[in-house]
Amino acid sequence: MEVRVVEKEHDVLRVEFPQGEETLLIPLVEALQREEKVVEARYFLGHPFLDRPGLYLKTKGEKPQQILKRVLKDLADLYGDLLMDFEKRADKLKA
Repeated sequence: MEVRVVEKEHDVLRVEFPQGEETLLIPLVEALQREEKVVEARYFLGHPFLDRPGLYLKTKGEKPQQILKRVLKDLADLYGDLLMDFEKRADKLKA
């Protein structure tokens, strides 16, 4: 997945994602908003044919890229565990 960093400051990070990846943004923003040091986390879609979906993240007391990395890792672990659990249950149904 090609991600573009559009803006990177001390407490602000704005990232664009490829077209068609906007469904990732909803759980990502929800997880970011639960973080204590996140002041603002939101996604924007823009024009469906001209703009890439994006993420805006503003933090206080911690670099936004550190928080984003941590939350992405947590989500990857969560969905990886969900996938393993599903595979175990699906294998039992075949038998």
